[in-house]
Amino acid sequence: MNFILGCNYWASNAGADMWRDFDPSAIEKDIKILSGNGVKHIRAFPNWRDFQPVEPLFTGVGNLARYTVKGKVMTDNPYYLDSEMLDRFSLFLDICDKYNIGVIVGLITGWMSGGLFIPSAVYGEDVIASPIAQYFEQLFIKGFVERFRDRQCIIAWDLGNECNCAGNKVKNHFETANWVALISNAIRASDPTRQILSGMHSLSVDGGKWLISDQTLFIDMLTTHPYPFWCKFTRIDENLSLRTTLHPTAQTRLYSDIGNRPCLAEEIGTMGPMICSDENSASFLRINMFSLWANGASGVMWWCGHDQTQLDAFPYSDQMVERELGLLDNDHNPKPVLKQMKAFSEWLDTLDFELPEAQSDAVCVLTRNQEHWGVGYMTYVLAKTVGLNCRFAYADNALPESSLYIMPSINGMLVIPKSRYEELKKRVYNGADLYISIDNAVLSEFETLSGLRVSDSYEFSETITSDFAGVKLECNRTRNIVTVPTGAKVLAYDNKGRPFITENSYGQGRVFVANAPIESNLIGKRNAFDLGTSADYSTLFEKHLGNAPISVNNSDLITTYHPSSDGGFVVILNHYADEKSFSLQLDEGYSVEKIYYGSGESIAPFDACVIKVTKFDPIVTNADL
Repeated sequence: MNFILGCNYWASNAGADMWRDFDPSAIEKDIKILSGNGVKHIRAFPNWRDFQPVEPLFTGVGNLARYTVKGKVMTDNPYYLDSEMLDRFSLFLDICDKYNIGVIVGLITGWMSGGLFIPSAVYGEDVIASPIAQYFEQLFIKGFVERFRDRQCIIAWDLGNECNCAGNKVKNHFETANWVALISNAIRASDPTRQILSGMHSLSVDGGKWLISDQTLFIDMLTTHPYPFWCKFTRIDENLSLRTTLHPTAQTRLYSDIGNRPCLAEEIGTMGPMICSDENSASFLRINMFSLWANGASGVMWWCGHDQTQLDAFPYSDQMVERELGLLDNDHNPKPVLKQMKAFSEWLDTLDFELPEAQSDAVCVLTRNQEHWGVGYMTYVLAKTVGLNCRFAYADNALPESSLYIMPSINGMLVIPKSRYEELKKRVYNGADLYISIDNAVLSEFETLSGLRVSDSYEFSETITSDFAGVKLECNRTRNIVTVPTGAKVLAYDNKGRPFITENSYGQGRVFVANAPIESNLIGKRNAFDLGTSADYSTLFEKHLGNAPISVNNSDLITTYHPSSDGGFVVILNHYADEKSFSLQLDEGYSVEKIYYGSGESIAPFDACVIKVTKFDPIVTNADL
C-alpha cells in the first residue's frame, strides 16, 4: 500500500447526519474539490445508529418480545440493516470511484466527535463488553462487508472510530482483546482480501485496558490519532515547537515498533483557529507529512474534510471544538492546510522511488512500571536532537539488535524480565553500549554492571543539579541512591558531591548510568528541548553519531538516512520557525546524485530537503599504487 494521504470525511451539508440528510450532489462537490487538491484517500463512517436501526419490542412489565427495524412489527432482514442506507453508501462509493479516491471504512462508528450514535437496541449496554452489543456488531459487519466487499475503491476496513471511547465498562484488557478478535474475525470471515486497521487511539504499551499488543494479534495496521490538543504531554509547548511537531512521528513510531505492525497517522489536526492559526496549522501539517513519511509511517490523514460551523445537529450543537477543523471552509475554499497537502501530494507523484526504511542508530527499551508514552516520547525527541534515529522495544518482547540501548527512567521492582536482562547484558558484554537512567528502581547485580556500589538510599523528593558537557542539568528525583565507584569512571557529580553520570567497561561494551530520571523530568518541563537538555546524550553517545555516509553541519536539523544498494536517500527536516542553512558532508565514495526536494543549502521553517546519494568506487591512480 502506497503512502496514504487524505482526510476523514463527513459530507459538508450534514456532518455526522450525512446518511440521514443524504445529498449526492453535495457529496460529489466535496469529493471533486478534495480530489483536485491532492486528497487521494478518505476515511468514511457508516453511522451505526442509521445503518442498523435495530429496536427492541417489549411486552408487559418490560419483557423483550423481539428485535425489529425502525418500528416495524416484524422484519425479514437478518442483519437488521437499513437497505436505503446501504444504497446511499453505494452511491457514495460510486462518487469516490469517479474521482479515484481510495476509501477506508470505519465500520463500528458509534462514537463520533464527542457524541454517541448507537441503535436503541444497545442503549444502556457497554458496546465493547456487552454480548447483546457484540451480537448486533457482528451482524452489522457481516451484512455490510458482504454487500461492499467487491467495491474496488475500498482499500481497507477499520474496526470503527475510536471504539475505546464508546465503551466504558470494560474491566480489563482481556475483554477489549476479545472484542478486537470478535470484530476482526467477523470482517475476515466476510472479506479475507483487505487489510484491517485498528481505528483506535490512546493505546498502552502495558498496564491499560487497551493494549497495542492486543490489537496486533488480530489486525494488520495500527493507527494513531496524534492531536497535540488531546494527547498527554504535548500541550505544554506551542503547536510549532520541536516537542509538538515530533509528537505524531514519535507516537506512530512507538506503536509500530512495539506492535511490530505498520502504523497510519489516521487522524491528525490542530483543533481549530482558537488553538492554532490556519497558517500555523499548515506548517504543522507540512513538517508532519515529511517527518511521518521519512520515519516509516503508512500515511497521514487530516481531521477532517470540511468546516462544520453551519450545522446545528448534535454533536456540533454542543461541541465548539469540532466545528472549524476542515481542509475546506464552508464555502468550499481550500484552507492553507489543504494547499500544503496538495503540494505534498503532487510532489509524491513525481517520485521515481520508494523510500527505503531509515537506518536505526539506537533502541529505546521501555521497561515495566513506568509511564511508557511520556518517557518514550521524551527519549525519542532527545535522541532526534543529537542525530540518533531511535526505535522502540518493550522489556517483555524481543530485543532488536543494536549497538546502543537506552533504558530511560527505569522505575519499580520488576523493570525487566531476567531472561531479557541476561540477553541485554550479553549484548553489552559483546560490544554494545547501554545507558540507564534511574527513577525509583531496583536493578539486580547493579554493581557488576555499572561499577557502582550502593552505600545507602532514601526516598525524599529533591532537586539536584550537575554540570556536564558545559551545560547545567537540573533534575528532580524521589529516590536518592548514594553510590561509590568501584570501577566506574565518574563523568559528572551532582551538587551534593555524589556521582551523577558514570561510565563503566563491561566486557567489550560500556554502561552509562545517570542517577536521576532525566527523561521523565522533561515531561512536565516547558521548552525542555531548548535548554541544552541533550548535552548528556550528545556527549555519551558520540561514538554512535555520524554513522551515515552523509550528514549536515547544523545540529538544529534532524536527518534520517535511508540506505539502498547503490547509496541511499537522506531526509533533512527543519522543525523550527527560522530558516536553517547547512552544508553537506559526504564520506569518500559517495556523491549527491539528485536533490528531490529543497535547495540543498538551506531549509525554510517547518520544511524539508530530500537528497539521493550514490555510492561509487574512488578512482585509483598510479600515485595510489
